[in-house]
Amino acid sequence: MSMRVVIGIMAFCVAMTGLFLGNMFTVMMIGEINRKRPDENQVSYFGFTFPKMLRIFAEYRSLYPDGNVHFYALAAVAVAIIGLVSVAVCLRIIG
Repeated sequence: MSMRVVIGIMAFCVAMTGLFLGNMFTVMMIGEINRKRPDENQVSYFGFTFPKMLRIFAEYRSLYPDGNVHFYALAAVAVAIIGLVSVAVCLRIIG
């Protein structure tokens, strides 16, 4: 196996870890938001569309101004994007 393939596999693992953590932090934010909402007005854990994500992040920041989970979610997604770009470079898709 060449060094390019090994680095590509490691970058893919980093990307998948970042995506998993980003999803877990988002689920944590939904749980925190649902604690403050009545039962009939809860945020669903299913269906992650972009407008819903923006609403979750905005509501979490308004309910928990000192909370850091949204920073962790954004950092995990940034790590995932860096990992995916690294995989694309290793596969010679870009660069």
